[in-house]
Amino acid sequence: MFNFVEPPNAFYDFENILTQDEWQKKQGWFRDRITELNSDVIGFQEVFSPNVLKALVNELGYAYFCTVDEPKSEDGYVFNSPVVAFASRYPILNAQPVIAEQLQLERFGIEFEFNRIPVHASIELPHLGITDCYVVHFKSQRPKEPEVNNEIDEERLSPLNQLHDEQLGSWLSTAQRGLEANILHNHIIQQRKKTNQAVVVMGDFNKPLFHDEFKGLLSHELRFDKFSSDYLAQFQLKDSWDIYGELKGIDLLEKRAYTHYHGAKGSVLDYILLSNEFDSSFSSNILEVVDYTVTDKHIVNPTFDIDQFSTDHALVSITARIRQA
Repeated sequence: MFNFVEPPNAFYDFENILTQDEWQKKQGWFRDRITELNSDVIGFQEVFSPNVLKALVNELGYAYFCTVDEPKSEDGYVFNSPVVAFASRYPILNAQPVIAEQLQLERFGIEFEFNRIPVHASIELPHLGITDCYVVHFKSQRPKEPEVNNEIDEERLSPLNQLHDEQLGSWLSTAQRGLEANILHNHIIQQRKKTNQAVVVMGDFNKPLFHDEFKGLLSHELRFDKFSSDYLAQFQLKDSWDIYGELKGIDLLEKRAYTHYHGAKGSVLDYILLSNEFDSSFSSNILEVVDYTVTDKHIVNPTFDIDQFSTDHALVSITARIRQA
C-alpha cells in the first residue's frame, strides 16, 4: 500500500503527511486497481490506517477483513511500524498472528520477534474448503542500525568503521529475514500436519526468492536422506509462477516481470507461494493456476496524474480454477 496512512497522521517523519486531496487520490487509485483485478482474496502490506482500508474494501464487496496487530507510533500521529492485512469475499473463519514456537527458539538459543507480524487467516474458499492463508512483509534490505551512543567517538565515525557497521548491519537484516522465513515455515507445516488444509502464502519478501534466507520456505528434503522427500512433499510450497509455467509449458527462463525497481535495477520481490493442491504435477491436486498477472504500469510507464500516489511495488495476482480432467 506504500504508506497507507490517513491524514493528519504521518508516516516515519512529521513532514510525511498527505493533504486531503492527495489522500483521496491514493484511495481512489487503490479502489480502481482492486476493482480491475477483481480478486477474491487480497493481501496488503504497509497499512498504517487499517480501519480506513477495511471500510474501503467493504464498499467494494469484500465483507471480510482482518489484521492481527496495531500500527505503532512514537507520539500518536507519526507512525513507524505498519501492519499487514487480508480482505476476502469469502468468510474469514479465524485470524491469528504467526508466533514463534518458544521451544524451537530455546533449542537453538535464539531471541526473536517478527519485524512485522504475519497474518494467518483461515478462509473458506470454493472447492478447497478451509484454506490457510498467510500474508507477510519480511524484513527490508535496509541495514540494521547500531545502538545510538550519545558519546561521540571519532574513531567510530571513520569511513572504515562506517563501512564495517554498514556491512554487519546488512548481514543482520539478512539473518532477520531468514529467521522470519523459517519461523513462518515451521508454523505453516505444523498447521498443515494438524489439518491437511491447502496453503497460500503471499506478500513482499524484500529479496528475490532464490536467496539463501528463503530456502527453508521451499525445502522438502532432509540433507542426508534423499528418500525423505516422499513424505515431506506434502508440505512443499512452490512459487505460483513456476506452477503456472509448468502447466502452460512456458519457458521459465523467459524474463519474469519485475515487481520493484531501485533506480533502474529491477527485482522480483513479491510472491504467491502455493501448496500442492494447486500443482498439476501432483495427481491429487484440486485447482490449476491458469493465469499469473503482474500489474506494473504505475511503475514502468506511469501517468503522473493517475499514479502519483499509487505504490512502489507491482501488484501480483493469480487465477486458479478447478482441475480439468
